[in-house]
Amino acid sequence: MTRIVILGNAVRETTDSQSVQPNSLLAIAYRRKLALIVALATALIVTSASQTVVATASQNIVADIGGFGLFTWMFAGFSLTSAVAVPIVGKLADMHGTRPLIIVSLTLFIVSSTVGGFVNSMEQMIIVRAFQGVGFAGVLSSVWVTTATMWAPKDRAKWLGVLSGAFTLSGVAGPILGGFVSDEISWRWLFWFNLPVGTLALWFLVRNFPKINREHRPRRLDIAGGLTFGLFATSALFAVSLGGDKYAWDSPVIVGLFLFASLSIGLFVRAELRAEDPVLPPELFRHRIFAGAMAASLTVTISFVVTTVFVPLLVIGAKGESATTSAFPLMAEALGIAIGANFAGQVLSRFGYARELAAIGLALTAVILWSIGTIGVDISLNQLAIMSLVMGIGIALAFTAFTVQVQNSMPENVLGVVTTSMQFARTFSMATSSAILGAILLAGIGFINVDDPRPQDVITNPEVIVAEERLADVKFEYLADPNLGESAFDDDLAKAREKIGHALSTVFRVAAVGSAIGVLLAFYTFSGIRKEEYD
Repeated sequence: MTRIVILGNAVRETTDSQSVQPNSLLAIAYRRKLALIVALATALIVTSASQTVVATASQNIVADIGGFGLFTWMFAGFSLTSAVAVPIVGKLADMHGTRPLIIVSLTLFIVSSTVGGFVNSMEQMIIVRAFQGVGFAGVLSSVWVTTATMWAPKDRAKWLGVLSGAFTLSGVAGPILGGFVSDEISWRWLFWFNLPVGTLALWFLVRNFPKINREHRPRRLDIAGGLTFGLFATSALFAVSLGGDKYAWDSPVIVGLFLFASLSIGLFVRAELRAEDPVLPPELFRHRIFAGAMAASLTVTISFVVTTVFVPLLVIGAKGESATTSAFPLMAEALGIAIGANFAGQVLSRFGYARELAAIGLALTAVILWSIGTIGVDISLNQLAIMSLVMGIGIALAFTAFTVQVQNSMPENVLGVVTTSMQFARTFSMATSSAILGAILLAGIGFINVDDPRPQDVITNPEVIVAEERLADVKFEYLADPNLGESAFDDDLAKAREKIGHALSTVFRVAAVGSAIGVLLAFYTFSGIRKEEYD
């Protein structure tokens, strides 16, 4: 059995003797580390909250600057640029350290946010959001990599749990802040708010993030690898995002995008095999922990996608509750993630048991998802909130176990690449699982998008059922038609909700099977690892 712990005894001996090398973040004083953690958490909250606050304020933004036909690209542009930038960011972190990277990335985010408050068209907003995505990717990646290099392997899990709690806090506070500010003041202040808070975080980072004496050796950035990876990520994400929505899966556009993605990934692999210093070293995939954790990313994120996307659809679309009510399961999940991340951090730091935590976490999500699918629309909101809380704990257990053990098991000189590769895998798997589960949902509902739909056709559209204003317009059409009327509207709406409920049951069960596969991957990934190798 091959043991892959690179940071093992040498780091521990240095730490125990308190003779830490001056060219490592391990050398800085404990108080300064705490100050740096606060700065990292602030930067993380500011950048990650931008996703949820803009989502909440999107209707007000469209009402002000127009461009409804393009408004989805506010989110697609952000996600696309952040996903493409992630592996490049990881490589730059390994080459030059995270200090210059997070400072540049946070500055870019602050500047683009400030400009975003002045835009007057949707095209301008999309450009701003694209730059925000790059800044967000740089900050998020730098936070995780810095945390890993700042603490000894046995302490990483604990502090990763703290920062995961900060990340979760932004997810909970974002919608509340976004809704209040956009309704009571102006959506523009959601962008301008990042200027003072982001500047404070930037100042705190510059003040507490020491300059590290790094070994300077000639390293060339793998341009060919970065370019081909960017082409692959862009075309693949476009395909899974547009397929089944704007275009049919067998349309020339989607087929062409998938073919181009296949060609690009082939060229990327070729470039990496030839590069002296590749963006993603192919030999990493020979390590079971790295390869297994990358594969397990799909099973971890599928639970998160179901909770954030399809649970609200169950509450609003199938049960007929309000959008405000649908936020309670999401808040419960966020609380569960915070609890699970900190619990996993403490357990991993003191006892290890990464395999057990990952397996238990994914088993919990599998059981909860299958239970929700079995109960269906008869589930109460209290039951759903409790189940979402438990599922959040399970997601956090698996996420923390896989992330920490991969960081601890890989060489320090590729820590940035390893961490950001996991980040990209999760981003890509979220897009992929959303598309797959969305296709299963639409197939179960039987909704067909026709050119000139009748009211009976429109009411079967899940997008209409969850939007109060659009549903009110459909009801008006029913009332205006003497052959339909209010009773027909009520009957057809009830049937449509029932179809959504049955289709969602299938979605939840499919996701449960995915989580169950993740349990097997957890045992495969961590099989043969001794207890001391967790430290």
